[in-house]
Amino acid sequence: METKNISNYNKRFSRQMTALFLRIWQINLSRGSNLFWFKTLRNQIRALKNRSKMAKQGMEVPPVMIFSITNRCNLNCAGCYAHAQKRNSNNELLSDRIRELFSEASDLGTGIILLAGGEPLMRRDVLEAAAAQDNTLFPVFTNGLLLQNGYMDLFNDNRNLIPVLSLEGDMLKTDNRRGRGVYRKVINAALEMKKQKMFYGISITLDRYNFEEVMSPEFINDYYELGCRLFFFVEYVPSGNGDVNNCLSDEQKSRMSSRLTNLRLVFSSLFVALPGDEEQYGGCLAAGRGFVHVSSTGDLEPCPFAPWSDVNLAGRSLVEGLQSEFLRNIRAEHSRLKESAGGCTLWANREWTRDILDRTSNKE
Repeated sequence: METKNISNYNKRFSRQMTALFLRIWQINLSRGSNLFWFKTLRNQIRALKNRSKMAKQGMEVPPVMIFSITNRCNLNCAGCYAHAQKRNSNNELLSDRIRELFSEASDLGTGIILLAGGEPLMRRDVLEAAAAQDNTLFPVFTNGLLLQNGYMDLFNDNRNLIPVLSLEGDMLKTDNRRGRGVYRKVINAALEMKKQKMFYGISITLDRYNFEEVMSPEFINDYYELGCRLFFFVEYVPSGNGDVNNCLSDEQKSRMSSRLTNLRLVFSSLFVALPGDEEQYGGCLAAGRGFVHVSSTGDLEPCPFAPWSDVNLAGRSLVEGLQSEFLRNIRAEHSRLKESAGGCTLWANREWTRDILDRTSNKE
């Protein structure tokens, strides 16, 4: 039953992914990198064929992987979810194992690996490994402060690495959360990337208080003029019960789709909302339905906001990991994972998720 349901929604998800890359190719036709994006589109189609092949063998492979490659960061942002988890930074996967995982993911059909942290630019060894896996696309979510340390050349020379700069909105909101002077440094990095005609993105944590500003054409136009052609809107996920009021209201959630549609009509850019409208795929896409998360220590988890796992990839193959009973049980009951407050429905149902892990562990 699971395979049939996954096949149906995954076909829709894969079609939209293909359309997304076709759109990227069109956007870059006048930017001198259209050949690269044509090859990228071809690679993504090949990845789709690999996923289809694995599905026929009874294993579902997510098109997207989120890989938090380090817990270390050069900032201490207020309300940082990754920091609140207090993960151990002493047992991070070695670059050789990460390189193997990149290759395994590519062979199975995962075409996009989002690199996050902590601050991923603190692990140049991993970014160099990603650059070498040139049939895979690696959006790199960074605070932007380390880009001048030789990273501009690395990104410019390896277009499969896409820098995505993190902001909270305007200068006041960004500096209040990230630290004084951070906003100006990010803008300076954006100016340099525009000068070099690089394809780059901006990621904005979307909360109740910046929703109106950052989803307005006026706000987007400022960064469009800076050469940005990729915009991520990441819904705020609480780091504890005390900051739930920062989450989007139900009314704001209901207006997000129309806002995105309007922005896509006005700007020749890509707009991606996370988690976005998952209802069209029958609910939450975590746990391998659409994406999966690998922690810096190798734990294979449903998503970055559900830090629970029954398998570690330090000593197991990705094939073994994707067959995790914990992940399989979440997928089997995903119909209860509908829209929720807090951006992440697994976070909202964390007691239920932990119960599944406990039952899985007890069974083993």
